Amino acid sequence: MKNKFLTQLSNRTANRQREINNKGFIEIIVVIIVALVLLNLMGIDLKAVLAKESVKQFFTYVKDMIILVWSDFKLIVDFIRNMANN
Repeated sequence: MKNKFLTQLSNRTANRQREINNKGFIEIIVVIIVALVLLNLMGIDLKAVLAKESVKQFFTYVKDMIILVWSDFKLIVDFIRNMANN
């Protein structure tokens, strides 16, 4: 009886957490759409901004840094796993 109660409680908690996460994702999408509409209303042409060479270089730099950090993170995780297994 006690195990059944704990299982149900755990399932409810997991379901609530999924609902919260889904709401957060939807909120992010709504904020992005609102921001794009506001930029359009203010007369900012996103295509022109994104076509600038400096913006392209910035996004290339950010992409390269994300790849570098991710590869370092994977190396650290693998190292910790190997330490734990030995």
